[in-house]
Amino acid sequence: MPKIIPLRLLKKHSKTMYAALAVLYIINVNMNFARRAEVSKSHRGLAHYLGGTNCSIDPLADIVSASPNATKTLLASYPGSGKRFSWEVIDGLTNHITADDWNFSGKLDASPLTVKTSWPHDQGVWSWDKQMDQVILLIRNPRWAIPSFHALRHELNYASTWESSFLRIGFVYTDRPAVNIWQEWRDANFEIEIDKWVEYIDFWMQGGIPKGETEAHDRCKFSEIDCNPKTIINFDVFYKDDPSLAFFKLAEVLDTTANVELIAAAARVCVLDHVYDKKELHNAQRDVNGSRRKDFRFTSAQLAAINTKVTELRVKYEAAPWDEDVVAIDLVLSLNNFIAEIAAEKTFEEMMELYGL
Repeated sequence: MPKIIPLRLLKKHSKTMYAALAVLYIINVNMNFARRAEVSKSHRGLAHYLGGTNCSIDPLADIVSASPNATKTLLASYPGSGKRFSWEVIDGLTNHITADDWNFSGKLDASPLTVKTSWPHDQGVWSWDKQMDQVILLIRNPRWAIPSFHALRHELNYASTWESSFLRIGFVYTDRPAVNIWQEWRDANFEIEIDKWVEYIDFWMQGGIPKGETEAHDRCKFSEIDCNPKTIINFDVFYKDDPSLAFFKLAEVLDTTANVELIAAAARVCVLDHVYDKKELHNAQRDVNGSRRKDFRFTSAQLAAINTKVTELRVKYEAAPWDEDVVAIDLVLSLNNFIAEIAAEKTFEEMMELYGL
């Protein structure tokens, strides 16, 4: 039988106990701030042209504000779709710092050239008022985007407020949850998130029209921004050290953006190589801590459901009036790749389930 502690002793030591808890809390907060500061410092990577095809990435570069007449770009994607890597490449190409919609970086008020966001997903927020002018839409196969989104939620300890998220910033891109934690979250949130993935693409492809509405969102109508994407970047193609069509598309859009100067063309591939090789600029320690990326699986039934959603999206955007839209044509090409990959994995999962694996 457990020993019962007299109430008078609890009262006697309560002040000491509360003081100790307060000290532990302050220590924890300070450690989190220190870790956040170190991560923020290492993630600051602007480029320097060294002549020829050479460049360097300076992790201690100062914030460079955009000129007042520069055309500013919103990098929009469903959460978990590779914004971190993409904005680091944009930073290197433009030599301007990218801000985030929640302003965890503290750069939103420094006239950023680019802002990354997951809005209108509930993990994003419209915080830049009228600062942005155009949109680049970043997409990723939902088979990978949804687990990546969950990894971020796990690293933030499923925070529901700005303050609690802020305290966990030092932990992002450092770990993956246990597989059983992923499976529980996956089964509870699968239908919600695959619908949100589809709705996210629809929103931006249609110039900012929310689901069930016929007109653009007020933010798109009255914030002096063109909510029709200038281009679509497929992160699954973009995320590599060799230049891809996605990389050249991104560079072309930025290069033709008014009053925005890029690093010398000869050094742009060098920037991509440096950002990719410097893992702490994006993926950090996820690949060495926690479970492997491929361990975060979907059931064959869930993969079938994903493929149905992606196929429906493809059918929509390959038909008129989208069949002559350049951005929609790019989207359909990416969706076809997603469908093939998901179908192959579905077949694999069916065999795994057959053998009880």
